[in-house]
Amino acid sequence: MAVKRKLIPKDIISLSLNKFSRIVLPLAPPEVLILRGNAFKMRSGAGNFTRQEMVSLVESEQILKAVDEFYTGVVLPEVSKFLDSSNSPWAKWVENLENYSSIPDGELDEVREAWKTWRESFRVKSASDTQCMHTC
Repeated sequence: MAVKRKLIPKDIISLSLNKFSRIVLPLAPPEVLILRGNAFKMRSGAGNFTRQEMVSLVESEQILKAVDEFYTGVVLPEVSKFLDSSNSPWAKWVENLENYSSIPDGELDEVREAWKTWRESFRVKSASDTQCMHTC
């Protein structure tokens, strides 16, 4: 949301996930976080026993269609009530987002530069370690 509202640049998301970054990004209210579904892949290998009911659940088009119908017919209409930015819990969240989410450009540039410097030194160190393993 902060990127979409142009409060923070998009590259800050990946920078915030880096090892030494201390950028804290705003989190959406949990009331609207839902799991649409889950997908299981059946393993086939020697000695693996697979229960037939699991195969049926994973491969049944009828079940997958029923899950999709439930999601679009029941879950989405209920969840969409929470997505109105003028209602709770979004109203306060959007207000806080706009008031507290901006990061000064100078600080963002420092983080970007520190990341580039660390990445380069890591590459150089990795390359020298690899070369030493082959020649030392």
